[in-house]
Amino acid sequence: MANLSTAYSPKEFELAIAHEGVVGTAQAGGSNDTNYKLINIDSIEMPSLNPQQVLDVRHGAGRTLKTVDMFLNNNLTVKEISFSGIADSTILPMLVQNITQDASGASSIPAAYNPSELKKVDTSSTANIATFSVLLRSPEANNSMLFKGCVLTSLTLNGDISEESGRIKMSGTFKTGMKPDFTSNLNPTARTHFNLNYFTTDYADDASTTDADIIIAGVTSPILKSFSCTIENDAQFMGFDQDGDHQIIARALPEASVTFESVVKYDADTDGLVASFEQQSTATLANSLTAKSSASGDVPRNIDFSIPKAILTDVSFSEEEAMFLSISQKAVAGTTGDLIAITIEAD
Repeated sequence: MANLSTAYSPKEFELAIAHEGVVGTAQAGGSNDTNYKLINIDSIEMPSLNPQQVLDVRHGAGRTLKTVDMFLNNNLTVKEISFSGIADSTILPMLVQNITQDASGASSIPAAYNPSELKKVDTSSTANIATFSVLLRSPEANNSMLFKGCVLTSLTLNGDISEESGRIKMSGTFKTGMKPDFTSNLNPTARTHFNLNYFTTDYADDASTTDADIIIAGVTSPILKSFSCTIENDAQFMGFDQDGDHQIIARALPEASVTFESVVKYDADTDGLVASFEQQSTATLANSLTAKSSASGDVPRNIDFSIPKAILTDVSFSEEEAMFLSISQKAVAGTTGDLIAITIEAD
């Protein structure tokens, strides 16, 4: 029926994820759809569906595109679901474990990172490190988008003390090589974790929190205004089956990479970074954000970053309330150790 009177707010659309026990098999909802965890998103984004469309004019009478010229298909296409929102202690550990493929307490990408491929219908015994089902829930009944066989290929965590008291935010992208379901009726409802956040102020090192620490480009305890850490672990989808889905998911092709951006106050401690950038050779610099320890059950939770080796890719002035430096770095691996390690205190 045309001209319906119903309208929906963009805030009525939601995004949720669930670990798949079998790669490429959509996770069932369970009681009240509790298998799916809602992401505290800023706004909804339309996924990139990328159907095959060949609209070239073929040889024939006339100089127009004919219906018989068209090729339209959705087999063997890669879908992307991007999001941005607030990092919380339920969702963030799931995301970090998936992009590193490490479900330990200190999820890391080791120097010799060489992940195994994932194959459709293989059993996934360890939660969060294989594939997710991603649900874009619509307020229209039975019209939600359900994407199976998804892996997180990009994750950015950032905090700025001038925004929301330094609350740490996140953004990322899921990819899948499998066809979505546009008629899902899943309806996750639990939002109790939304207020369990992480804060840049957890890294403040003073007399009462001597266990906290900040090291930026080898400089200990600079005055930090903001930071942003991005992990890229792309996926390539290979093979095919009779359903028109890709069969194999290969990670870290061509590489798993980590970049770290920060803004720190320009002073006697940080002034030397300008010369370090221009004169650096093969020497590397350490970066770490260590949050204060919390008593059991405390809120907010904590998240620690460790990038043992990095090179400077840019150092420039940043005019804030005083003069600051904007510092860009890329993590590099040694023969041993980690490219990055992220330790999260979760629920």
